[in-house]
Amino acid sequence: MSRAVYQLLCSDVDGTLLNKQGEISEANRAAAGAAIRAGKKIVLCSGRTWHSLKFYEETLGLSMAGQYGIGFNGGVVYEILAGGKTKLLMNDLMPAAIAQEIFAALAPRIAAYDEMHMLAYNNEGLLIAEEALQESRLFDEMVKLGAHVTPSYAQLPGDMYKILVHGKHAELREIEAFTSSYFAGKCQSMFSAESLLELIPMGVDKGRGVRFLARHLGIPIGEVIAMGDEANDIAMLQAAGLGVAVANAVPAAIAAADVHINAGCNDSALAVVINDYLL
Repeated sequence: MSRAVYQLLCSDVDGTLLNKQGEISEANRAAAGAAIRAGKKIVLCSGRTWHSLKFYEETLGLSMAGQYGIGFNGGVVYEILAGGKTKLLMNDLMPAAIAQEIFAALAPRIAAYDEMHMLAYNNEGLLIAEEALQESRLFDEMVKLGAHVTPSYAQLPGDMYKILVHGKHAELREIEAFTSSYFAGKCQSMFSAESLLELIPMGVDKGRGVRFLARHLGIPIGEVIAMGDEANDIAMLQAAGLGVAVANAVPAAIAAADVHINAGCNDSALAVVINDYLL
């Protein structure tokens, strides 16, 4: 039987592309370069903002005109233009009224835990309330991007890309149970890491972003590979022609994937998938 021909590889970033130190291995960089030279598409698909993905795209050689990316868990699909400019092809946000409901309902519950805080993203970037600023300095993306400090989330106008709750996993599960019930039909919640619960607009997921990009590029979804490790990767693992869970993936992601490889984020999993399935 002939081997399937894949044209597009969509890779999660944290826990998949990056090792435990948050770095891209030389093997991953070299394999991505080989795939690009072979005419294949490599696209980062992350919960992060496209601004945060820029560094990793540059490291992998994906920052030139004609490359693409997927951010905010599939809420944003973008094309990279000449000069490093970005054109948004899809841009979904949470309505301001729903975001304000979430802020109001979660604030007193989060205050009951010692090491839990909220963050949010809108068109201005990463937003942190003054009362959460000290704890939020531990949040990696704030260091990379800088943050806008606001006196209170209740004073934030406008739509939001997502609201994050950072804390201990067992306590976040309690918050997840509350949000799933209280905000049913208004937003959806999912874990992007053990310590990070994300509240995102209804209908947004990485699978939708991958399908949108495949259609935009004229690539059949059966010729798309998606690889990931976390619960927020499940939709794209199921959507793609080949869903690949890396070795360190959570059980739910493994169950959703077509293939569970032995290589994890510390073993240059991207290079393994490129060499085994894309080239």
